[in-house]
Amino acid sequence: MSFLKYQKQTPEFLNNYLKYKAFIEFKSKTTIDEIYFDLRTLLRYIKLLKTDKDKIYTITIDEFKKISIIDITLEDLNNITPNNLEKYIIFLNNILDNDIKTRNRKLASLKKFFEYLETNNFISLNPARNMTSGRVEKRIPKHLSLIESKQLLSNIIKSNDRFKIRNYAITCVFLNCSLRLSELTSIDLSDLKLDDSEQTLRVHGKGNKERLIYLNAAVCEAIICYLQVRPSLGKDNKDHNALFISGQNKRISNRTVQTIIKDELLALLDENPYKEKYHTHTLRHTGATLLYNEKDINIFVLKRILGHECLDATEIYTHISDKKLKYIMENCTISSILERNGGQR
Repeated sequence: MSFLKYQKQTPEFLNNYLKYKAFIEFKSKTTIDEIYFDLRTLLRYIKLLKTDKDKIYTITIDEFKKISIIDITLEDLNNITPNNLEKYIIFLNNILDNDIKTRNRKLASLKKFFEYLETNNFISLNPARNMTSGRVEKRIPKHLSLIESKQLLSNIIKSNDRFKIRNYAITCVFLNCSLRLSELTSIDLSDLKLDDSEQTLRVHGKGNKERLIYLNAAVCEAIICYLQVRPSLGKDNKDHNALFISGQNKRISNRTVQTIIKDELLALLDENPYKEKYHTHTLRHTGATLLYNEKDINIFVLKRILGHECLDATEIYTHISDKKLKYIMENCTISSILERNGGQR
């Protein structure tokens, strides 16, 4: 677990909580790191509240990041009030410039943290019990059209990049399997099955939950072509089982994949004024959207493919395309009745 490297800078009670999330609740490495960073922000605020209350309104982000949390105690947490936490959420907005989604995530992290502390009798009362999240407007996620998706793949294969076969396979898997970034970079050779009887990919999703994805011919072809040029790593290399390998013969990192996809999308969307807002998750949005709109698959099937725990998370991917909406409206029962009556009332 990467959070272990922060142990010497972290209070014992927080280290114990992170171990609980990792080894009892089996949260993924990515989730544990996210929880750690969220709670570190909270503890920095509590330290500021304790030592220099007046500076809360004037501190810079760089100054805030330098605050040590090692000496925060359970007694400090026991003294926190609901009003303190409400002002913390305001601080996240006004000083740290966190958007509502980030604030809601940090609120969820602190609520679970204080619930854990109260349940285990580390604090007498949970000050976060009655706090509620802010309302987030559901927006249609940015995605590529089918034509743009095909052009993206075509651009990659026609490029002079020495890693174009690998990058093509990465992009093809993103688009066809609708994976999260961490799911793609964590794929091992042993997760693949590409024989005549079955073509599948075992995906390691959020919360260490696994799901099986059936691969289409395009993905199988892209992966097989990549495997022919993939570096052969000895078993002494800890990443020898990784599917996607970097130029340094290591498992490809999230950052590297983000850079690859960002560059591809910027080239594709050169004249799009919103091109900077497209990223790796755009390809997940695209795959899900095309499955729903072009292939007309059931939302429950889409939920399973995406690895969502609840249907609410899947619904954002199921925005109806303008083309489908036009067809529905033009062929609705009321429209047909009016046409048969010459539009008369």
